[in-house]
Amino acid sequence: MSRADQMTTILLVRHGETAWNRRRIFRGTRNVPLNENGRAQADLLGERLRSRRIDAAYSSPLGRALETAERALGCGELAIATEPRLIDFDYGDWTGIEEAEVSRRWPELFFAWGASPESVRPPGGDTLGEVADRAFECMEELAASNPSRTIALFAHRVVNKLLMLKALGLGVERFAFIRQDNVSLNELQRTHAGYVICSVNDTSHLRGDSVELLKEDF
Repeated sequence: MSRADQMTTILLVRHGETAWNRRRIFRGTRNVPLNENGRAQADLLGERLRSRRIDAAYSSPLGRALETAERALGCGELAIATEPRLIDFDYGDWTGIEEAEVSRRWPELFFAWGASPESVRPPGGDTLGEVADRAFECMEELAASNPSRTIALFAHRVVNKLLMLKALGLGVERFAFIRQDNVSLNELQRTHAGYVICSVNDTSHLRGDSVELLKEDF
């Protein structure tokens, strides 16, 4: 098989809903579990993925991502490797605090987070550039080690946005222009010439009355 034929398909998934999503609490590296709606979302994603051949799966070590992966792929049927470089953005001192309270306690920094998030480091936390570099390095290595295969990556809102920006060669200042709803599915292809984005923020598997989908990107 020629190098040109060795395309890797990447199914990039955001975790299901948590109670902190609903309350607009910054989650970051805190291990917040899925809520019941999030578990139902992950189960529906599993029905969606049942028709796809997936050769390898990798997850952020945080429980909300790992449980999404386990429920979507079926526990025990496919080994899911945890990958620390897929862990969520660290919000530092903002972690565990509602968005409105962060706005009250750090007004100037919070305003900058909304206006130009690429310039902000929450106290004790990450920058978008740092997370983009370590997560993209991870995706590149996993894709390169799985030529001509389909792999699934289960991660987080911030991580997924940054991965797609890097795949397209866009800067992190475009962060606000990609949306990632809970348990959304994105599909990328890594080719010898670069990445092809096939779908972004696909939540069609959540249609119907059995689950809710928050109407905001948080």
